Amino acid sequence: LFQAVVSTQSGHYGRDDWVVFKDSYLSAYTQDPKFFNNLPEAQRVCLEKYDCGGVTKERSGRYTLRKGLIVKKSPSAEVTYMNPYPRMYTPGFTRVYESYAGGYVSIPGLSYVYGSLIAAQNACLKENSCEAVTSEPLNSNRFTLRRMSHGKLMASPSDETTWKCNYKYYPGKYLGGYAKNGSVFAYTYLREALAACDKLTGCGGVTWEKKNNRYTTRAGKDPKASPSGEISWRKN
Repeated sequence: LFQAVVSTQSGHYGRDDWVVFKDSYLSAYTQDPKFFNNLPEAQRVCLEKYDCGGVTKERSGRYTLRKGLIVKKSPSAEVTYMNPYPRMYTPGFTRVYESYAGGYVSIPGLSYVYGSLIAAQNACLKENSCEAVTSEPLNSNRFTLRRMSHGKLMASPSDETTWKCNYKYYPGKYLGGYAKNGSVFAYTYLREALAACDKLTGCGGVTWEKKNNRYTTRAGKDPKASPSGEISWRKN
């Protein structure tokens, strides 16, 4: 049996959701980047990679990103931190199998085709006409930025999967009032703030504060003109 405890480590996303397994490891490294010198950075990148099941700390002290989802007994006193959202969840989006969103996002200077889910989602979060990302397994498994038809997804005849974006992008806007998880409302990364807002009752979205260079969870749902160049993502 493995000894598991709820992590109190200061990881970026799900700061109290990572489960720690002593004397254990996960199999197979992810693709680069996969080696880190500290846990918070390894956790942040793990949650932004589609193929990361968790972080294993090796005997040497380095933190490594792993693909595996099954914890195995380690002969070398390794420690594993399980990703709370493996494969199934990416902050800010809802995954819907066997579906597609009708119509590509066609904006001059913006590609609508990407080679990875995370790259496509990052682009979608910065374009207010993008409502979803659809994978196309019969088209080199590419990921495409999409608009939805009348706000709905359609059944896919070709095993496509869609990630519906749960936020709308508002450059030059802010949302009023902080939405706090205990006393926490400010985050270093957008995905970490979206993950918090996803789970936080009363969170209307996220505002990036240019002056403080931080992402903050907000209670307001009405984007207002910002005098200081803020950017907001309103929760749908």
